[in-house]
Amino acid sequence: MLGAIGFSLVISEYSDVVDNDIASRNYLQQNSIKLHELETDLCITINLGRNADSADNAEAIGSYVEKINYSMSDCRELMKKYEAIRKTGEVEKQYQLVKTAMNQYNEIVSNELLAQIDAGHFETANSIYFERFINKRNSLDDSLNQLLTVTNESIDKRYDKAEFNAKVLRVFFIGFGIIVLVLLNMLESRRKRIAKNLETAVDANEKTQQSLYKAMFTDNVTSSNNRISFVIEYGGEPVEIPAGEAMYFVMFDIKDFSGINFRYGTYVGDKILAMTVERIGDVFDDATIYRTGSDEFVAVIKTDDSQDTFTKVANLVERAYRSLTSDYDVNNSRVSVDYDISLVRKENPDIVDMNIHNQLKQAFTNGSSYTSGNCRYYKD
Repeated sequence: MLGAIGFSLVISEYSDVVDNDIASRNYLQQNSIKLHELETDLCITINLGRNADSADNAEAIGSYVEKINYSMSDCRELMKKYEAIRKTGEVEKQYQLVKTAMNQYNEIVSNELLAQIDAGHFETANSIYFERFINKRNSLDDSLNQLLTVTNESIDKRYDKAEFNAKVLRVFFIGFGIIVLVLLNMLESRRKRIAKNLETAVDANEKTQQSLYKAMFTDNVTSSNNRISFVIEYGGEPVEIPAGEAMYFVMFDIKDFSGINFRYGTYVGDKILAMTVERIGDVFDDATIYRTGSDEFVAVIKTDDSQDTFTKVANLVERAYRSLTSDYDVNNSRVSVDYDISLVRKENPDIVDMNIHNQLKQAFTNGSSYTSGNCRYYKD
């Protein structure tokens, strides 16, 4: 009877490590990723308001504000799940620091940054962002990292405690003979299995973190770089173009994509998105391709700045247009798709920032028409 009780206590200790500590660490890591997504969307929103007529970007700004509010809601839900898990005193103490930092973070986002954005005061929002928000963000990151460290230490301590208890039980019950020895051997076998499961769970969690990090920058439908990747590349410090080099930005926008989804279903729509990236990549094999919207892609091509490169790139655009507008055979259906295409060339001493996205959009209506009429372009 005593052996069975001891066995149950040790197994319970190990199970608690796997079920509670690993789950709590997952919630913290997911929360950290959500916070970085929120920060990216804040940067985009403020830049949209500062770098152009905010009235022209009102719809986009409203969309990003809605995403920011959703991200804040997701963060609150993750922290509620974390709060419900039983914690040691040391972990609970550090969690209260994180909770305080999170409340301060939410307050400056909701009551200051979003309030200034809603009022159209984007320069004020930008000042708040760099003067106070970054400090709050860094403080929250430090608190979250410390909480993760304390959680890891808690796992190690509870693991050592359970292992120690198993050894004590083995020595204590050895005098009860063969039956107790068999039980202890079973316990040891179980301990090894649980320890292996714990190791597997930790390894899987690390891989999950890597996958989540990759997912932040990769579009899961097309496997191309996603919008966040584009913003990180061109939304921070302006990109300087070296002497003797040029950069071409080509935007492909699927016409009436919502109609395709309505007529053929989202499965066919997703396949067309994926095949669009494949066909662009077949033509621009050295380009970096981003999915910057639901039906919008940008290919970035780096070349020299010689006079004939524009003609070469424009000819490749024509070739891409012919490939993209060839029928798609998906799910026993032949689907015809058309595209709007714009092209912007940048060369030294130009710099590139997030305004390039607006220039590509504006080229659809204000750019010069290429010979075939299939593409409009700006050429500095």
